[in-house]
Amino acid sequence: MNIETICKGRGITILKTDKGIRVLQPLGTSESRLEQEARLKEALYDAGYQSIDRFIRNRDGELITCDRYHMPYVLKEYFDGKECNIRVEEDMLAAVKNLGKLHLALQKVEPEVERTELKTLRTFRRHNQEMKRVQSYMRQTATKSEFDYLYLSCFDAFYKQGVAVVRQLEHTQETVLKRHWHYCHGAYHQHNILIGKEEIATVNFEHFMVDNQLVDLYTFLRKVMEKNEYQPELLLRLIEAYDQWIPLQEEDYVFLYYLLWYPEKFWKISNQFNNMNKAWIPPKTFEKLQTVIRQEERKHKLLQVYQEHFNLNLQKYAPVLY
Repeated sequence: MNIETICKGRGITILKTDKGIRVLQPLGTSESRLEQEARLKEALYDAGYQSIDRFIRNRDGELITCDRYHMPYVLKEYFDGKECNIRVEEDMLAAVKNLGKLHLALQKVEPEVERTELKTLRTFRRHNQEMKRVQSYMRQTATKSEFDYLYLSCFDAFYKQGVAVVRQLEHTQETVLKRHWHYCHGAYHQHNILIGKEEIATVNFEHFMVDNQLVDLYTFLRKVMEKNEYQPELLLRLIEAYDQWIPLQEEDYVFLYYLLWYPEKFWKISNQFNNMNKAWIPPKTFEKLQTVIRQEERKHKLLQVYQEHFNLNLQKYAPVLY
């Protein structure tokens, strides 16, 4: 290929060439995982969903190419488009419909693993343990910051939500595993959705997994709700747009309910605290925690509207919580 222009993107180098747009990026995974991702993309392409960033092999037929400093890179097809704007409803609706199309194509690709346990359940269990560790650390610290006091004051409420969601998923896992068990994108959010004039492309499948596909929908909805102050009407419209492509049943709405209930944002702040210099907490982190606490009431009202709209009898599915 002949490179015409070069520009930088989010951790990538975008190349405009005589063969179309290409993206060069450092290898961010293992070689075996990369080969699995390449096979999935080719199968997805053959299944009819072709707006994806397929890998381009080098002259030796390999996916990985090293530079003069032995740093590994991969080259992928790319697309001319803007990232999905999760403050523009037209973009959000288009992204949800695109997800439905993507999932239909992924359902044609046979998973390479057996149904054992929801990956999301394992993830939530680990998140709960991480939140508990942060609380234990703060309680043992002699000199507490303003952030520590605020975190400890709201910890019990958020942690109880996390525990309740895990218990519910454990109770209903057998039913959930039977529905929508296919390949998932794994990180379906606005940065991985490119909206062009004629097509919508889905990129960055590094986190692909086999799980209930509604986890992808949840990932997108959670991001949207956080940025749009948990507007119930918006949530319902987006779910209905997905339902046009992948028909949902009561069990699916219940599963989504508990995913949305999980205190993901509070866990993220906990995780950031775990990985930072605890001698100085950035003001931005403190502001994020204040925002999560402030939005909690709106999130609770959103879930109430959601439950009433779909007429969900939660006790029927999770008697262990009541």
